[in-house]
Amino acid sequence: MDIDQLRTFCQLAEDGNYRVASEHLYITQSALTKKIQRLENHIGVTLFERGRQGACLTQAGLTLLPEAQRVVINFEVFQTLTNLVAEGTTGNLNIGFGISSYLLAPQIIAQFKHVFPDIHITLNDLPSQYQTKALLRGEFQFGFNRLPVVTPLKGMVLSSDHLVVAVHRSRVIDESKLWTSLRNLDYLRLNPARGQGLSQQIEALLMKQQQVLSPVQEADDILTLLALISANLGFTIVPASVRHIANDHVYFIPLDNSEWDVGLIWNEEMDNPARDSFITFITEANP
Repeated sequence: MDIDQLRTFCQLAEDGNYRVASEHLYITQSALTKKIQRLENHIGVTLFERGRQGACLTQAGLTLLPEAQRVVINFEVFQTLTNLVAEGTTGNLNIGFGISSYLLAPQIIAQFKHVFPDIHITLNDLPSQYQTKALLRGEFQFGFNRLPVVTPLKGMVLSSDHLVVAVHRSRVIDESKLWTSLRNLDYLRLNPARGQGLSQQIEALLMKQQQVLSPVQEADDILTLLALISANLGFTIVPASVRHIANDHVYFIPLDNSEWDVGLIWNEEMDNPARDSFITFITEANP
């Protein structure tokens, strides 16, 4: 038994005439008859009685027809869905984003969803090291994070970020003598385990500028860190992009020679048509 035989059964039941049904199916009456006979032989019952009025369903045919129609309809829905998935116009994308893409990732995804409303997207706020592991395991299709990356991951540059010192706006800071001005303030930092890439970037900068900072307090997320600064409890070093989630009490001072690229990251070894549609969309939007 195959779906073509069931489709033939349903069409003949609907038309009640071999000639009309064969025309609707674009096959000869002989081919139609053979399909029905093969189906009847397979299931072991007679589906039609052929007479002057055409093809009439037997009691067995009447009983089986509703289920056959349901199977044919579900198969056609499945076939349509598979075509859409293969085209990359429907599916699921699990996407990670980090500190430097708080604003970037939601904006791009909103634009993409406007064009591809049938692709479901789950957005996950995770540090870069966790995103990398999820991409390598195939759990994520994309990550918005710092570049560069190593094979088999591939990246596309979308923006850049840099480090800033964040202090309470009431603090009087001489930016020409920045580190001297900060000497009497407590240093607060993000827990290195929660942001390894950021921590390494900060340590590299401090080493270049011959600065040694001992943290008085750590926070497990950027929002908590900014809340501590807003409460005037010290200073911290964070990506400039966090200004989008900070309140007006926080003042940012840029740090020179601290830039890095931010972009889209994916695993080339994992095949996903919806992912390919996303890449094409981003490429065309950022020529």
